[in-house]
Amino acid sequence: MAEKKTQAAENKKHTLANQIYQDLKNCITKKDYIPGEKLNIKELARKYNVSDTPVKQALQRLSDEKLVVNTPNKGMSVRALTPEELNDIFDMRLMLDTFFSKDIISTLNYNDSLGRQLLDNLEEQKKFIQATESSAQPEKYFSLDMDFHILFLTASGNQKAVDVLVNLQPFTYATGTYLNQPHSRDCECVAEHEAILNAAFRGDAEALNEAVLTHIENSRRALQLIFKVNQMVLPND
Repeated sequence: MAEKKTQAAENKKHTLANQIYQDLKNCITKKDYIPGEKLNIKELARKYNVSDTPVKQALQRLSDEKLVVNTPNKGMSVRALTPEELNDIFDMRLMLDTFFSKDIISTLNYNDSLGRQLLDNLEEQKKFIQATESSAQPEKYFSLDMDFHILFLTASGNQKAVDVLVNLQPFTYATGTYLNQPHSRDCECVAEHEAILNAAFRGDAEALNEAVLTHIENSRRALQLIFKVNQMVLPND
């Protein structure tokens, strides 16, 4: 009986931590908590009417996802991203995808399973943007986009490269840029993804690198503009 009560208590803490995690994540991406803002555990515990434990668990999860930074002697705060860092992220993505282009082509032309996963992902993207105003469900589009790029780089056969990509993406997500990307840009991204896959399956390394370059640079320009607008202090009406 005591064990059941203990397990029930643990399950409740886990559920509370998940709820707090999701709420804080939404607040961060919607700019209710701005980049650099401190997240006080005691204050958050009072806000959610819980003990410190589920708040700490939620913040740790956000820290693992790079949305929150834990600074020694200063505590937790919302991660801030500079325009320079955003630019560096796209440089890294461009280097990763183009450096491994020949390996990716080789893999996709013999690994039918991975190729099918990419094609299925692309089809899901197409259906999503046709059936939905994607800007109304940015997290769903972000997930599909992320899955596409992870699968694509997985074809390089280099797990470290995939790990680098996975660690880079939350930084741009944390800025709120993906939440503000318009539906029209999502549609362009899907077309650019299709051009990338077409070149890869044709075995055309030059065309693949050109398609990757086009996609990365278009995304860089779009998200940099969104980022800059988000950082502007608008005058009072």
